[in-house]
This record gives sequence, C-alpha cells and structure tokens, in this order.
Amino acid sequence: MTAEGEPHLKSLALLEELIDEAGLDWNTVLDPVPLSFSTGLAVNVVRAGLSRRPLPETDFQEQVAQRLGFLRRTRRNPDGSQISRSDIARAAGVTPQWIGEILNGRKTPRLEHAALIEDFFRVPRGFLTATPSQALDRALSEKLEAERTQSLAGLLKERHRLRKVAFRGAPETLATMKALMELILDEEERLPSA
Repeated sequence: MTAEGEPHLKSLALLEELIDEAGLDWNTVLDPVPLSFSTGLAVNVVRAGLSRRPLPETDFQEQVAQRLGFLRRTRRNPDGSQISRSDIARAAGVTPQWIGEILNGRKTPRLEHAALIEDFFRVPRGFLTATPSQALDRALSEKLEAERTQSLAGLLKERHRLRKVAFRGAPETLATMKALMELILDEEERLPSA
C-alpha cells in the first residue's frame, strides 16, 4: 500500500491542523514514545508514519507475536513482574503452550481469543490485529479528540473566565464532552450582553 492510501494520514492531517490553529507544541502532541505505547508499534515505525513514510509490512503472525511480546514487556503486574504466559492463557481460555506458540510466531489467535487477550491487557480491540496504519490511526484519532476537548476547555476558561469545570458522572466519551462544551459556548453566544 502506498503512503497516500494509509488510514492514519487523514487523522494526522487533522491533528497537524489543530496543532497549528491552537498553537500547540508539535513535539508534545506528536511524541512518538506515547504513541508507540498505545499502538504496540516500535518508535521508529511511529516516526515513519508521522513523517508520512511508508510503514513496514509484516507477516500477520509475526505482527501478532510482536504486539503480544510488546504488551508483556510494557504492561506489568502490580508488583512489577512480567505477566506470565499462564496468566494470559487463563484470561484467553487457552493453554500456556498455545500462548508460547503465538509469541514464537507459529500460531495466530482466533478473533475471540485475541479480544480476550486485549481485554486482559486493557488495550483497545484490534490492538493485536490492526495494520500499523490502522493502529496509528486509532491512536491519532484518540489524540485528536483529546486535544480538541482540551482546546475547548481552554477556550471556555479564557473566554468566560472559568477556573474549573466539574462534571457529576463524567461523560462517557470525549465526543460527549465536546458536544456539551460546544452547547455551552453556543448558549453563551445567544445570551444578550450585559
């Protein structure tokens, strides 16, 4: 696939536009290290995607093995120890040997097992199976929504001299929060000036 057709490029362009409009720090918003953590992609792969270079293609089994290994390296038990194959196997309803086969790139989990593993590690569905561009697109889309929400909150604080906005029962999604903030701004604009 050519770089032009990769899913993450649209989210990247929107995020870059927001960075410019809001005067955000490029290096903070597009830091490849947290993006690597949230995608399971190596930092150099994230950097390639952010600079619009073609992302490497990997064999599907190899990709799943790499991402599961990444999860084991980067997510830990509360005591700091590495999560065991047995713990992953128990969560997925399979044997530790089967998890070993996945980690060695010899087996691929069925979608339901992949979903159970993703749930166990508390990562989004598709973490193990998404292409690099799809994984980066998800992370960039989440970043875009978070930055939009933060920019709206900053605008509310600046324009209306709010010091703090508190919610009872936090909105279920960033989109809900964004819609609420836009509603408040629209209502403020309709009120007569004092």
